[in-house]
Amino acid sequence: MPENADMPAPDATPRLLMVGLDAISLPYCQAHLDRLPVLAGLLREGVHRPLQSAARHLQATPWPTFNSASGPGHHGQYFPLQWVAAEQRFRRISDPQLSRSLEYEPFWYGLARAGVRTIAFDMACVLGDEHAPCLQITNWSYQSTGAAGTSNPGALQEIRRRFGRRPIGVEVPVAKTAAQSAALRDRLIRAASAKGDAALHLMQNHPWDLFLMGFYEAHRAGHNLWPIAEDFASATDMDAMLRVYEETDRQLGRVIAAARADGRCDVCVFALHGMAPNRAQDHFLAPILNRLGRAWRGEPVPPAAKADTTNLMAFLRHALPPGLQYRITQLAGERVQDFVVNRALTGGVDWAGTPSFRALTGGEGAIRLNVKGRERHGMLDPANGEVDAHAEWLIERLLEIRVDATGEPLVASVTRTDHAFPGPRRDLLPDLLIDWAPDRPATRISSLVIGTIEAHLATGRGGNHTGDAFAIVVGSADAMQAAEELEDIKDLGAFVTRLFAKLTGKARAA
Repeated sequence: MPENADMPAPDATPRLLMVGLDAISLPYCQAHLDRLPVLAGLLREGVHRPLQSAARHLQATPWPTFNSASGPGHHGQYFPLQWVAAEQRFRRISDPQLSRSLEYEPFWYGLARAGVRTIAFDMACVLGDEHAPCLQITNWSYQSTGAAGTSNPGALQEIRRRFGRRPIGVEVPVAKTAAQSAALRDRLIRAASAKGDAALHLMQNHPWDLFLMGFYEAHRAGHNLWPIAEDFASATDMDAMLRVYEETDRQLGRVIAAARADGRCDVCVFALHGMAPNRAQDHFLAPILNRLGRAWRGEPVPPAAKADTTNLMAFLRHALPPGLQYRITQLAGERVQDFVVNRALTGGVDWAGTPSFRALTGGEGAIRLNVKGRERHGMLDPANGEVDAHAEWLIERLLEIRVDATGEPLVASVTRTDHAFPGPRRDLLPDLLIDWAPDRPATRISSLVIGTIEAHLATGRGGNHTGDAFAIVVGSADAMQAAEELEDIKDLGAFVTRLFAKLTGKARAA
């Protein structure tokens, strides 16, 4: 469907700028508002609403939840590399063999068809860009890797020519040296500047009433440059992350100023999840499930061991120096990376004797049950109650595990996905979601069933996601009044739709 750029825009037509500051930490920002003047002004002048988000359990679900205005059980996306049950392997959501089952219609498509001239620039987790009824560019400079997509190849080509193919680069989740962290800081500062320049170029060269965009530099900085000196984190200057935040703030100011130059543009700045010091414990999950699988089968469990390296690929990922992993991963490309991940997690697995296994995540604990009739090589039979029996047994065993150094539980709670995220695509999600208890990554855990396990978080990430989300709305009385009703990130799409419906009659009220 052609871009809707030729439709007339009556004088009464509202304008709305929606800017996502991906995974930015609002508490950190509030502690440094003297160095973030644009955000400080927004907080001072606008309506600020804390929002609920599914990111507490599934850290990569916020963008598809926002885009589709629906929960994870409806859109089915939970991580860039997802489990495909029919193949017993992981695939990227952009892979055509998986993406067809994960496509959904973003809320702005209906607005665009109704006559709201729309530009969607680098909105995350959108598939099928070629069908977009507006100017849409995705994955140009985004946190996760993958090919860029667009509804307008000429516009994407021009953006690449002027501002680079992928300014943000790729992330390699291994511990970084001080020099590598400094280089990453500088690249993210340049990438934020390029994102601002590209956004201004699109604003000035394409008509729009609704402009949506995302900044992802604070996301990557939060993971890798969080100001913390811990053995699980990368070596970094304590001011590095703030410098990336400062550039993001400056570019945010440029974009807002350009959008509001005509005096009639409302602004919504939002974050769909947050960032805080890393407390991930998923480095234990595979060996825990390996040992609990033995116990479920009635086999003896060794009393103590370091984290299992069950095949050659897993051994190499564990044994190679981080610097070498960093260089190899940058050079290898996605196909090789995905092959390594699949071999490390599934190579040599005896599926007939594996009742449950780790689902890939960004650090939160997620478990997939090996269910007959769903998984290609399923083990647990739902017909005789085996699935529920194993799930309940597994939850009890997980809650028994303690951190040796403190005696505290490793697991605070376990959530059944069936209860938390029902929907037509629920079976695409993990089955059990773990809320970790410790406030920092542990290194040694034990219980009567699993014995003792030693493992170290090796991602180099000093920061990781929280479920904290927010929106700040500045502008007309109608927009700020509508913002008072926001409670969940799913509400943002309805907020936009109601705003345009009320003021112009172009879009149907939500």
